[in-house]
Amino acid sequence: MHKTTIIAALAAAAVLPLTASAYSHGKPGLWQATVQMKFAKGGPPPMPAIPPEALAMMKQMGREPPPNMNGPITNKFCLTPAQAAADKPPTPPQRGNCQMQNLQHSGSTFSADMICTGEMQGTGHMTVTYDSDDHYSGSMHFAGTSGHMGEVDMTNEFSGQWLGADCGSVQPMPMR
Repeated sequence: MHKTTIIAALAAAAVLPLTASAYSHGKPGLWQATVQMKFAKGGPPPMPAIPPEALAMMKQMGREPPPNMNGPITNKFCLTPAQAAADKPPTPPQRGNCQMQNLQHSGSTFSADMICTGEMQGTGHMTVTYDSDDHYSGSMHFAGTSGHMGEVDMTNEFSGQWLGADCGSVQPMPMR
């Protein structure tokens, strides 16, 4: 697997739980989540474009990557009334060999650990704070290794903003 493909997979794995975290205190309707990745080690190489296989993988997951992986990644998702009424974070989808564990929910804060085994190995931790029913923000740190990338140390800063009650053509994320 190419280095850029693994970085794209890591970014997508990070974005999904973050968008799911809005379920905990969000209100029904259309949401937009933005993630900015910062690499201390193992960041994306200089490149004119994302390789086709990485681009296809991100688009299949409903994500539109920035042209050079250095800018923010933004996606929209729909929160149904039932998901908002549950007032608890769903079990985030498992991606590859990465799983979310130790999910904690207290007041306006949600946190979880990410454990990756297999080709990509490492651990991460994320924390989300709900500023209101219309907005959340937080961060996730991941450190690990990969045979193709070497050492990786990244921090994601993210936020979510409610856009309106009408989801239009955006489909809700399934709850597990």
